[in-house]
Amino acid sequence: MSKTATLATRRYTLGLALFGESVKYFAAWILAAIILAAVVPLIVSQWRSIDISAWYLAANVGKYLAAIIAGGYLYTLLPILVAQGMTRRETAVSMGIFGLLWSLFLGTIALVGFLGEHALYGVFDWTQAPQQGEEYDLVLGSFGQALDFAAIYPLSYLLYCAGGALAGAAIYRSDTGWLILALVVPIGFAVDDLLSSADTWGPAFVVRFITGPLEDLGTWPAVVIALAVIAIGAWGTRRIILNTPIRAKQA
Repeated sequence: MSKTATLATRRYTLGLALFGESVKYFAAWILAAIILAAVVPLIVSQWRSIDISAWYLAANVGKYLAAIIAGGYLYTLLPILVAQGMTRRETAVSMGIFGLLWSLFLGTIALVGFLGEHALYGVFDWTQAPQQGEEYDLVLGSFGQALDFAAIYPLSYLLYCAGGALAGAAIYRSDTGWLILALVVPIGFAVDDLLSSADTWGPAFVVRFITGPLEDLGTWPAVVIALAVIAIGAWGTRRIILNTPIRAKQA
């Protein structure tokens, strides 16, 4: 391969390599989450009946981890990559490729996890319900219902990943960049709430004033809104990367 071809494709190579190494590094964590989500109900069932989805908790915690990883990677790697000769534009493309692949990977695991849990719960005649309480009536009683419920998770993970990357870039760009969380957090929760057929997972009071008027919007309009928010977040992250001076570390 010529040097020119290598320079032209290294942004893609880096994005793929970062994704591959992340999968290797976090494989044990992901496996542990899968095992715990299966084993804990088996243990608890010795004392009470199981009527709530354990995987629902694991899948939603994973959204936060996706956001933290995306933001942490960008905050840490931006100065290192530029110092090693990568342009800011190449860095933005590399991180975009990583974010897309990482979100789809985790989101697919979340989706498959719900289907696997549905099969497990069916064996023991347990109830797979994302949430409990008199105000909730959502029960994943069939394979189709579990699939419909879990189908939004790849997009939801991409939403969180985009938000985390935007926050990471802004925090590196400026000492007051963390203030962007006041915008990213409520919008992220609100859009995620619109996507999900369950109630808001997390601090519901943060987004109730946003989601209340849009509760009957429907799935496809919510998907369009999510894609628009993700696109805006990706664009904002790219603009910040392209205009960020690399700071020398303080002694």
